[in-house]
Amino acid sequence: MKTDPLREGGAYHEATGIYIRAIGQDGKWGAFDIAELDAESLTHFLTSRGGGNPWAENTVRILLGHPTENTVPDAGEGRCK
Repeated sequence: MKTDPLREGGAYHEATGIYIRAIGQDGKWGAFDIAELDAESLTHFLTSRGGGNPWAENTVRILLGHPTENTVPDAGEGRCK
């Protein structure tokens, strides 16, 4: 996973408090907040433990200012009860 140069250091979004290991802009591994990841790495993180919830994954992407994937559940799927 890699950081986004515009996001590293918290310049784009406030930290979420969810830290993972990723490669920073200096090319070295470090601990980074998920808000600092590039779009591809965020998607990898969100689906790394099984994924399978496109609505929730897109919600996180939106909250962190990333484009959404084109896979959203049909109306009625995944509704809260």
